[in-house]
Amino acid sequence: MILYPTETLYAIGVNALDERELLKLYKLKERDERKAVSWLVRSLDDIARYAEIPTLAFEIANVFLPGSLTLVLKAQNHVSKVVTADDGTIAFRITTDPIAIDLIAKFTQEHNAPLTCTSANVSGAPTLSTTGEILQQFGPNARLIDTVVDDGPRKGLASTIVRILGTQMTILREGDVSEAQLLALKK
Repeated sequence: MILYPTETLYAIGVNALDERELLKLYKLKERDERKAVSWLVRSLDDIARYAEIPTLAFEIANVFLPGSLTLVLKAQNHVSKVVTADDGTIAFRITTDPIAIDLIAKFTQEHNAPLTCTSANVSGAPTLSTTGEILQQFGPNARLIDTVVDDGPRKGLASTIVRILGTQMTILREGDVSEAQLLALKK
């Protein structure tokens, strides 16, 4: 389990395809196991390995990724239901942070899997900007974290989360990328 920086905030990463690692992550975050977490990938090619990319999603990705956007897409049939949301989707991030880019490149090469990219906080608690504050918030569960990559404070807005199924786009959380920017592409 890795605590690492992104261009927005710090994230917690485990092998996104490893159920045992995911259970550790849910314990750390005190999060409901039925609530899926986003995945950090290197590129659209990585996303295409695990999900369907409708035309609208491809157009949005070409404008805003890499960047502060999370795309929620329908998982391909071969992806285990254990690692998808209840609606059969997966959320994906492609970062611009150099440390996270290096981390996902090495992790994918070593494990042939994405890394989770969920916010580094206890579920429902505030998202903090330094590794020290984050570890303190996790309390005794912080011992579950194997590696801490500290790159100073992160104070960015959380990523915008947009679900795209076919031609339907739903903005689940507005962050750095505005609703107006996304809607302009849909026209």
